[in-house]
Amino acid sequence: MTPRAVGFGRGFPRAWLLPILSMTLLLGLAVYGRFSRSIVADLVAWWPVWAAIAALAIFLRNTSLGPIRVAGLVPLLGLAAVGLFAWGHVAGWSLMPSASQRLVGPETGEYTEASLRAELDGSLVVSAGSQFLYQVEPIRRGGAVGIPGAVEQVDGASISVVLEPEADPGVYTYSGWELLLSPLPEWDLLIDGSLDADLRALSITGLGLGGSGVVRLGAPTGEVPVEVHGSVRIVIPSDAPARVIGQASVPATWTLSANGADAPAGGAGWVFTVDSGATLVVAEG
Repeated sequence: MTPRAVGFGRGFPRAWLLPILSMTLLLGLAVYGRFSRSIVADLVAWWPVWAAIAALAIFLRNTSLGPIRVAGLVPLLGLAAVGLFAWGHVAGWSLMPSASQRLVGPETGEYTEASLRAELDGSLVVSAGSQFLYQVEPIRRGGAVGIPGAVEQVDGASISVVLEPEADPGVYTYSGWELLLSPLPEWDLLIDGSLDADLRALSITGLGLGGSGVVRLGAPTGEVPVEVHGSVRIVIPSDAPARVIGQASVPATWTLSANGADAPAGGAGWVFTVDSGATLVVAEG
């Protein structure tokens, strides 16, 4: 006989506690900000799965295969479905409504110069690798950041893009964005948030950094201004020419000057200007 749970009413199988508690845990993690609230929309979209499991539980409640009660296996199927649902939500499976929450820019096409501004109160992961000019994917953790809208202005071979979070994203809120950029054009970037940016594969003509976090830069193409408005750690190659204007923590091999510091490598390169109240740490790697 399938064990009965005390306190859940007559005839309630204890085996159903596992899938019920698992689903309650998922919703609790969304309430407390560990999971995105978009899990609610995904949960509703999977109603045929939940309905099918409920139907199996009803129609097989008195069915046995020899000594095995088939009804006792249905809760295990429900638990597996909850686990599969959780994995699909986090991975962004196409079956999930939350998977459609992404922004894709135009094809790179004829654009040789591009500027982009992305500022948000959340995580911002930036890297190269998009086949489009840019694309934005949500970081599927709890938060209050919606997928952005884009304002684009085109002038011949140049394009300017401003990414702004939705004012009212509803349940589709996340911890931030993963921003992928095409490596083809030259970029003038302003990024602000909780930063994790790897810009080594991009050609940078200008850079503004707000918020906090880590930014990795490659070899500069000539003199490139970098405005630091937040609390940022910047990692550059050891042989990259660079200098700092303002207060910063720099490697021991750099030469201190009256208004900042200079890297050992000569020539034009990264020029870091540190605003009053901002914090910059330069590391080599």
